[in-house]
Amino acid sequence: MKRKVIIGILIVICIIFGAIFIPREIKDIIGSTEKISEYDIYQVKDDEVALVYNYSLQKAKAIYKDGVVYIPLNWTRAIINDKFYYSDNEKLLSYALPTEIVYANFENVDNNGKPLLIENEDKAYLSIETIKVYTDIWVETYTDGDIKKIYINDKFGKYEQASIKSKTGLRVDASNWSASIENVELDNDENVVVVEQKDKWCRVLTQNGVLGYVKKNHLKNILEAERVSNFIKPDYTSISMDEKVVLGWHQVTTSAANSGMDKVVANTSGLNVISPTWFKLSDNKGNYTSIASKDYVDAAHKKGLKVWPLIDNFSTEISTLKILSSSENRKNLIANLMSDVEKYDFDGINIDFESLTQDNAPHFIQFMRELSVSCRNSGVVLSVDVPIPASYNMYYERDELAEVVDYVINMGYDEHYSGSDEGSSASINFVKNSITDSLVEVPKEKLINAVPVYTRVWTKENSKVSSSALGMSAAANWVKENNIELTWDDEVGQYTGQTTIGSARKYIWLEDERSMKLKMDAIKEEDLAGVAVWKLGLEPKEIWNVISYK
Repeated sequence: MKRKVIIGILIVICIIFGAIFIPREIKDIIGSTEKISEYDIYQVKDDEVALVYNYSLQKAKAIYKDGVVYIPLNWTRAIINDKFYYSDNEKLLSYALPTEIVYANFENVDNNGKPLLIENEDKAYLSIETIKVYTDIWVETYTDGDIKKIYINDKFGKYEQASIKSKTGLRVDASNWSASIENVELDNDENVVVVEQKDKWCRVLTQNGVLGYVKKNHLKNILEAERVSNFIKPDYTSISMDEKVVLGWHQVTTSAANSGMDKVVANTSGLNVISPTWFKLSDNKGNYTSIASKDYVDAAHKKGLKVWPLIDNFSTEISTLKILSSSENRKNLIANLMSDVEKYDFDGINIDFESLTQDNAPHFIQFMRELSVSCRNSGVVLSVDVPIPASYNMYYERDELAEVVDYVINMGYDEHYSGSDEGSSASINFVKNSITDSLVEVPKEKLINAVPVYTRVWTKENSKVSSSALGMSAAANWVKENNIELTWDDEVGQYTGQTTIGSARKYIWLEDERSMKLKMDAIKEEDLAGVAVWKLGLEPKEIWNVISYK
């Protein structure tokens, strides 16, 4: 009797457990019956087009108009090709190729009479066909149904194709518990593209352009295929000197000062490029003041020197943003520069636009692209000065600059500057780190590192810090005159010293042959394109034994 009771209890327990777990097992096999619509997934309607980049749905939406898909220009620039430059004020699109600049506005149409650009809610959209001409991508569009989609991909190479083994649905995620996509049923032998594999599941793209998951055992004939790009990438050719660049900036502030070239050059050895500071932007139309001299250029050439005059944006009377954000102003500035190149027989141009902000940086990069077209067509070397890489100035996009210019000059000094706390103008770790960081974006054959031939005497008095710049020769004299006891500091790679004069404490981090050798060793170890010196006339003759490559 007891045995029958026990058996009865066990049967009841089995029934209870079965009632609890068997439906779950069955449901796990059959899967969730929840449905989700394509609209809920892609979130587009009417003429909106879902934008999918490398199989990832984007927040931005494209537009379908008159049989053409138009992509948001801001998204295009941010994600796949930032060489498309658009001026909101001018309603003008421009694209700098190696030897020409292409322009388009809302009146331009393609060979089929379709606009290249459209505007929707004050935002510009660019036709996908136009984008494809200038961008290495492959595209698939699905615009016949109610839910329109465009797939843009920039990844090429091997991928998998398959066909459906048995009729099945498409799930949102890799789980039977995931919802299935409404009105999407894959038939036997239907072809799909396998996007990725996830455990026992495969993410696939259907022939109707729907992304979702099927179990791997529902696929057959899995074959490897390959996408090969036929895009011909524009070749932004560069000019390289046959030897390492040894550039010296010659600060010239008056026409009369041009006569000082012989004196500052006589002190050098191995110098092969001189960059006089002749041009200063003077208005917001792209004009500048000039103290250029043909006699200076001719004399430099006779000495075997290339001449790359510098233009700066230091005037407080101008707005770099207003100049560079206007296509007409950029054209005017470039035309002025190229006119002077021809007039004076310059070998190159050195652009020194400093204190750029996040707002004007894109316009600056576009200016450099456009200027590079004229320089490339004329055989003129184009160089650009940039601050050392830092988290707060990455908008300089040194990699984009390096693609179009011939040389990028890293201004490897002013580690400490007028207005900062006391310290070295260019400690060795500061120099090395700035070179390493620059090389992340700039090829070594285009990177020139600039070194200072000056230092600062720092004064601390009444809790205030001030400084004055001294050239290497003047600094050495100051040390001698004030009987400064110098101590070598391995950490900064310089001799340091301090003294008290009156109520003020004076400090110096000295630049000399030993500290300069460390900097030049760093430049040579990375096999950079060369060195630039700020500025000629401040240095003793002996320092050129260290700087020169000869």
